[in-house]
Amino acid sequence: MMQEVSQHEDALVQSIISLIDSTRQRVATTINSELTLLYWQIGKQINEDILKNARADYGKNIFAQLSEKLTEQYGSGFNKRNLQSFVKLNAVYQDVTILHTVCTKLTWSHIREIIYIEEPLKREFYTQMCIHERWSVRFFKDRMNSMLFERTAISKMPEETIIKDLEILKTEKKISPDLTFRDPYLLDFLGLHNSFSEKDLESSILSNLQIFLTEMGNEFAFLARQKRIIIDNEDFYIDLLFYHRGLKCLVAIDLKLDKFSAAYKGQMELYLRWLERNEKREGENKPIGLILCSEKSKEQINYLMLDQDEQIKVAEYMTVLPDRKILEEKLHLAIELAQNAIKQ
Repeated sequence: MMQEVSQHEDALVQSIISLIDSTRQRVATTINSELTLLYWQIGKQINEDILKNARADYGKNIFAQLSEKLTEQYGSGFNKRNLQSFVKLNAVYQDVTILHTVCTKLTWSHIREIIYIEEPLKREFYTQMCIHERWSVRFFKDRMNSMLFERTAISKMPEETIIKDLEILKTEKKISPDLTFRDPYLLDFLGLHNSFSEKDLESSILSNLQIFLTEMGNEFAFLARQKRIIIDNEDFYIDLLFYHRGLKCLVAIDLKLDKFSAAYKGQMELYLRWLERNEKREGENKPIGLILCSEKSKEQINYLMLDQDEQIKVAEYMTVLPDRKILEEKLHLAIELAQNAIKQ
């Protein structure tokens, strides 16, 4: 009898804790949303006032004057830098209804970072990825610093494709392969600098699996290493096997130390056909293969039409990062070449 009472009390306590936590969350979301909309209104008034006065010196001085008076009354939340962010917020989100939707899902700290991304499509990419994968502000900054957008396949797609995929992610919560896979993958955390074998690469990935999954994306789940498959009484081994929850499919990864070779496509096709026939479950999509190489072979990939292949992805990996400027130039060149190829 005493045990039944104790269990009842525990259930009651947990129920009340759940009620308090959910209410606090709703209150915090409401406060964040209302504050962000307040900042937008402040930015709107400052913008309109500066435009109305049409004096350069007035525009320069208004932030210092306002900051001094508002800080005196309300504290450091209204310093000069924050006021400038309010103005930027109003300039970026001219339609307040769009902002209202965003600020119910992201904190002001997220939005303050987002508004300083100048390219609209890039800004929308990070907005939707923050919402979909529930990134913390710190993680969001890390993703931007690693140039995630430029490394994601979607950045090399036509503008209408980017808009369409982001809209589907926003409204249907469905992520596309082009939003999922990257090129290159940054594997500097593995500590592999000089000569190493495929086994070393694989072992280092598994030793740093949590960080590797972070680089791959939030929705990857590890399933197997050296997945054994038997075809014609011959053993084959898939280096790494994952499942992607958003794409609802198995993802086979083949690790290569050298430059991409056309033969790798046939090998991956064999793996994918086997997985589709023997491992794919009801309701899942067809498996996807990712061939990770130290270097891509652009002409072979082009002739094999792998850039247009939905099932086989080819990407480089970097175990040692180049200077950021060099990486930036390389990624921007890749985007430019891809966009030019689309136009031809």
